[in-house]
Amino acid sequence: MKSFFSSQSSKFSLMMTLCTFGVSVFNIPALASPDEVCIKTSSGQVVCGKPVQSPNSSSQKPDSDETIQTGVYDNYILDLKSCRRKQRGLNCTLFLSSNEDRIFDLYTNNNRIVDNEGTEYRPNTIQVGKNMAGKGGVIKMNFVKNIKYKAVIIFDDIPTSTPYISLLEIVPGYFIRGEPPKFRNIPIINLDGSFAPVPDTPKPRVSQPSSNNNPIPKPKVCLPVVGCL
Repeated sequence: MKSFFSSQSSKFSLMMTLCTFGVSVFNIPALASPDEVCIKTSSGQVVCGKPVQSPNSSSQKPDSDETIQTGVYDNYILDLKSCRRKQRGLNCTLFLSSNEDRIFDLYTNNNRIVDNEGTEYRPNTIQVGKNMAGKGGVIKMNFVKNIKYKAVIIFDDIPTSTPYISLLEIVPGYFIRGEPPKFRNIPIINLDGSFAPVPDTPKPRVSQPSSNNNPIPKPKVCLPVVGCL
């Protein structure tokens, strides 16, 4: 009995080694038990053993939190992640950063959403990190260079019938140079993960030069005594 098990163990070890190098595997019912497979070496020897299942290499990718739009505003960088419907209203998540150390002010009333029918909404709450502010409030922070701060803009009164956001405007502070970024045509992710299709942003029209090469005559100027010029 001992020699039998020793022989079977030897067969199994050799099979595993040969499988690693791509040696073909086949069944030999006369030599192998129902749960064994056998291989034939290059010298003609047949070795049997139980197969080892390879680990499952297919893994489901986690839900990615990719940036859908990016805006730059007076050295602020705003990366919009998503706008998701909640039990009450809508939450828009973005990351704020700057390429320099600076003071950061975010006023609740400075931000807005415009839906597909042109109705404007102001947020009820804003949150940056652990700091929160309600309507009429402000969040004041000292930004650290190249650190991304998670911000959530919360709207409580967005109708469930709104399919997407035509415009989301985020304004960090009052005394800032330039025009604040405008995020357009943003899908609203529903509670079940679905979302309505969003129309493509229309391309701006480029004015074509006039094909009329005839110059427009200049009007004459007539003065007393001097005459017309």
